Amino acid sequence: MKTFGTYTTKDAQTYADTTKNPSHKGSTYYFRAYGYKVTNTGSVYYRVVSMNKKYRGYVYGGKKIGKFSGGLKSAKTTSAVTTYNHANEAVGIAVPGILWNVVPYTQYPTKKLGQMKETTTTSLPHAAKFKIVKAAKRTREGDVFDYIVSTGQYHYAGWVKASYIRSYTDIDTD
Repeated sequence: MKTFGTYTTKDAQTYADTTKNPSHKGSTYYFRAYGYKVTNTGSVYYRVVSMNKKYRGYVYGGKKIGKFSGGLKSAKTTSAVTTYNHANEAVGIAVPGILWNVVPYTQYPTKKLGQMKETTTTSLPHAAKFKIVKAAKRTREGDVFDYIVSTGQYHYAGWVKASYIRSYTDIDTD
């Protein structure tokens, strides 16, 4: 696999098998295939990038486009959560909660949309009220993220780790 830095096929195998290296079991070690090349012998090599953008290159994917074999296999990065706290109430984000465009490192690209901070220089307004629309659980970490949408004058929507969601009445809006 050709990448930035020194990254070998053996390294790729340790990312795939988290039992070999438990520190590599977070979602940042998923890879996304986003292109391919076919060799003159009919082998398919997929262009991949790690969710943390640290590694990229080509991985053998078999002999048929769209059917992963060899060095790749599909992964389910999240599962839907049907019941969650604060389901039908106004909520806020506690410090240092981060608003993400997707559940972090389960899709590519992952971007921070804003973060609550203790100082007055915050990228998200403390007075913003939200409602929870849906929730998802990351497969590797097992943590839950809520998809929230602002309900007032602010126009925000995104994913926040459920542990940072509070009832709006519990958020200090001063």
